[in-house]
Amino acid sequence: MISRLKTGLLAAVLFVSAFAPMAAPAKAPEVAVKPAMWVIRDADSTIYLLGSIHVMKPDTVWLTPAIQSRFDSAEDVWFEIPDLDDKAAAAPMAQKYMFDPIGDMSAGLTPEEVAGVDALLKPMGLNTAALKAMRKWAVGLIITLQQINSLGYTTETGVDVTLMKQARAKTKTVHGFETMESQMQALVPDNEADELTALRTTLKDIDTMPQDIGDLFAAWERGDAEALNHLMIDKMQAEDPKSYQRLIVQRNAAWAPQIEDILAGKGTVFITVGAGHLVGPDSVIAMLKTHGIAAERVAY
Repeated sequence: MISRLKTGLLAAVLFVSAFAPMAAPAKAPEVAVKPAMWVIRDADSTIYLLGSIHVMKPDTVWLTPAIQSRFDSAEDVWFEIPDLDDKAAAAPMAQKYMFDPIGDMSAGLTPEEVAGVDALLKPMGLNTAALKAMRKWAVGLIITLQQINSLGYTTETGVDVTLMKQARAKTKTVHGFETMESQMQALVPDNEADELTALRTTLKDIDTMPQDIGDLFAAWERGDAEALNHLMIDKMQAEDPKSYQRLIVQRNAAWAPQIEDILAGKGTVFITVGAGHLVGPDSVIAMLKTHGIAAERVAY
């Protein structure tokens, strides 16, 4: 469920925001937030890696002095993509990858599943008939985002968007490991059967979503890499192994050599990517280790 939100968020948000009212900001209690962060060093380079959460409650205080000072020290900053908040660029990507003009979104679903989808779309004033041309995986993502929004979370105050805005304001050089289109391509299942699996997984997880999200954010706030691995990586591997390979393993394998190239240069660099990419046996951290590059946890 939540693990599939590592990529493609903006295109879905672009669609959801047209129909779904934003939830009222929830006042978050002040807690000692210590998100997991790593550092890689050689003789003339320092690279910080922060595992992010792409959505956040507006009043959550997560940008601690420890994170801010390291971010400020970097000349260059890297994100999954360099234009995460570019809605103009996201619109054609959404049209290209989230819709099938000759498709039927409800094809293959049981009457009970159609009714379930309709009930979840109702708060947005939508139903399966209205979204006939939308692809199944995209409907699942829309439903997930609406549920997350209803709990008070928003992408506008997510870690990535917040730091990207700061980077531009401070005229730092912004880079991306991939493009918006390559992210969307990774998000799209390989075939209709896999799309059906993705949507059914969303429907299956709906009842436990509030608890899952609460557990995930609690683990992220305390920097519990083991819990993040269990909640994100183990769950995704068990429920949708093909998506795990496509969204996590293959992308991590493409990012690790780029980080090696960054390390070969000079200066201080700050990298922000989804927390799920930095934990688990197939993480960027683990892949770098196989190449003799050690990342150490930053102590708060």
